[in-house]
Amino acid sequence: MSDRARKPLILHVLDRFDIGGMEIVALNLITHTRDRYDHRVLCLRDVGRLAGQLQAVGIPVDTIGKQPGKDIGAYLRVWKYLRNLHPDVVHTYNIGAIDVAFWARLAGVGRVVHAEHGRDVSDPNGSNNKYRWLRRILAPAISRFVPVSEDLERWLRKDVGMAADKVELIHNGIDTTRYRPGEAGRQRAERREFAPEGATLIGSVGRLDAVKAFDTLIAAVAELNRIAPACNPHLVIVGDGPERAALDAQIDALGVAHRVTLAGLRHDIDEILPNLDIYACSSIAEGIALTLLEAMASGLPIVATRVGGNPELVVDGQTGRLVPSGDSQAMAAALRGMAESPDDLKEMGRAARERVCERFSLETMNAGYSDLYARLLAPKPSILGA
Repeated sequence: MSDRARKPLILHVLDRFDIGGMEIVALNLITHTRDRYDHRVLCLRDVGRLAGQLQAVGIPVDTIGKQPGKDIGAYLRVWKYLRNLHPDVVHTYNIGAIDVAFWARLAGVGRVVHAEHGRDVSDPNGSNNKYRWLRRILAPAISRFVPVSEDLERWLRKDVGMAADKVELIHNGIDTTRYRPGEAGRQRAERREFAPEGATLIGSVGRLDAVKAFDTLIAAVAELNRIAPACNPHLVIVGDGPERAALDAQIDALGVAHRVTLAGLRHDIDEILPNLDIYACSSIAEGIALTLLEAMASGLPIVATRVGGNPELVVDGQTGRLVPSGDSQAMAAALRGMAESPDDLKEMGRAARERVCERFSLETMNAGYSDLYARLLAPKPSILGA
């Protein structure tokens, strides 16, 4: 029996396989379930910067070169691609790929999974009626909607109007062996790179995009430096993106260049996180943020905005503090409270790791998707009951 006959083929469809939390989830799912399923990736626009990691382990990554706007020819190419490939399951990601569900069904694909990982700055609350109606219209073509947070699950069922049996929650998960606390009392090179001895080192990781609201976090650190200079706050933001120039300008305008480092893209996040004192998330919208999970698994207390799936991760007062989005003063106050209470920092960090290990592990996430694929692929019982 051939390998193709033994293992069902899952085709993952994304706008592009670039650097981001959703793409990391897909990367981990694909690479950790290859013993049970064959995988292939189709990118609508171009392959993106993470594609090489899949190709290096033998996972094909294709693109149909979709142009901006209404590129009808691109969807005809998708239909031909699907007709030739015959995948067993098509797994689409976020609003940018949802309309592939229609073409998948038209091409004869019997099972379509659509994952909802979060929203962008153009629709942070999911209130865009056009996008809601698009989901409703395409619902008959989609076997299962998979939200990654309880917040997105409630939204799909209550606001979008999906039937309960059409929606299945699978939380994002991370590798808790890779992301773990560092050695106690050891100040490593990563810490010295960003802050002097005795500083309170605050960190955040993410694409420099408006939805992440890093301007709020920078303003919060500037405010903390003003009201409590003894905290000696230093902020490092790891990532790159379209907001880089605006954030540089803000840092200069606030006069905090000595307090804030924009570190750019890094591939040693697991080495950086254990050397932070506090992790901060200032987003105006989130699903289940992998960076938050990674920070919690690294034993860090969290200050995060009360949006999306963040309250499912951060238990206010136990694993960190939740603050309103867009409120730099509230964030500064929360950061100050933590910086001035080192014993609370340690206890919150311990509780944060414990919570991730119990509820948001990579193994739990992969088992959830594998089980869903298996149930969708299982032969339907005969109506004759033979």
